[in-house]
Amino acid sequence: MTDYLGQYKRSQQSRHNRSPRDPKPGEVWWVENLDGVKDRPILVVGASGGVVRFRRCTSQPGIGMRRDVIEDYVEAGLEKETYVDAGIREVQSTRLVRKLGSLSEYDRKKFFV
Repeated sequence: MTDYLGQYKRSQQSRHNRSPRDPKPGEVWWVENLDGVKDRPILVVGASGGVVRFRRCTSQPGIGMRRDVIEDYVEAGLEKETYVDAGIREVQSTRLVRKLGSLSEYDRKKFFV
C-alpha cells in the first residue's frame, strides 16, 4: 500500500529545505498543490525558463484512459507501480518540492523513444 500520507509529510518537511529546482527529462518530482487539489508526483518531460512540462502520475490504471506505467517504480523514487497520464501539462518550477528519483533505462525507453 502506498504511504501517501508519509510522502505528504516528507514534502511538508522539505518545503523548509528545498532542493535546487533543476528538473531533467525522465526525473520524477513531487509537486505541491497540483490542480489546487493535492500534492503528487509528476514525470518531467522538459523544462525551460522556469516552466516544467510534465505528465501527471497516479496510482490508478484508469478505465478507458490511455496511461503508461512506470514499472521500475522503486528506482523512480515511488512506492508502488505508478501510472502516467498521456497529456503533457505545465507548471512553474517554484511549485516543485523535491526530486524523488529518475526513470530506469527500461522505463526511459518507453517514455522517451
